[in-house]
Amino acid sequence: MDVDIQACIDGDPRAWDQFVTRWSKLIFSAVNRAVLRGPGAGSPRDLVEDIVQEVFVRLIKDDCRLLRTYDPARAGLSTWLTLVARSVAIDRLRRKARPVRSLEASEETLAVARTPEDQPTADTPSIPLHVLTSRQRLVLRLLFDEERSVEEVARFLAVDPQTVRSTKHKALSRLRAHLSLQPESPGMGRSG
Repeated sequence: MDVDIQACIDGDPRAWDQFVTRWSKLIFSAVNRAVLRGPGAGSPRDLVEDIVQEVFVRLIKDDCRLLRTYDPARAGLSTWLTLVARSVAIDRLRRKARPVRSLEASEETLAVARTPEDQPTADTPSIPLHVLTSRQRLVLRLLFDEERSVEEVARFLAVDPQTVRSTKHKALSRLRAHLSLQPESPGMGRSG
């Protein structure tokens, strides 16, 4: 049974019902395999079913944003849906395995005391707090000030190393954008 993806995107309920009927077994199987291989290696059926529902919700969320990314020239629909299902399952398992910290507790626990040498100087301009999130500031501090590796920071924060890399990239992009909008301070001009 061929399912008209465009009709699903356009909001046709019959096309969506056909889509769910056609692909639910494949998505269930992909999620179940990911759960079996994930942390805690078990397959509680309720968890698998919850994740399957989350896959379908993600496909149609925000006006079918994820479903619109499917490109038949790059992969078959079954391959693409398997990857989506696996990714959603892995994300859920990581969230489940990650210790939950409140913002107050993480700030208090992970805060590094500022010493006089940490204070901004003419060579190290002060970055206003609104430019970076507390998480971005923490990641940059651990990577650059404490010279920890990405893997060490990931273990310290109980996240995936790719999350650390992504946070670093976003933080540096925000810093570049902020600094490019700032007028040059006296003593910080270009030599030349």
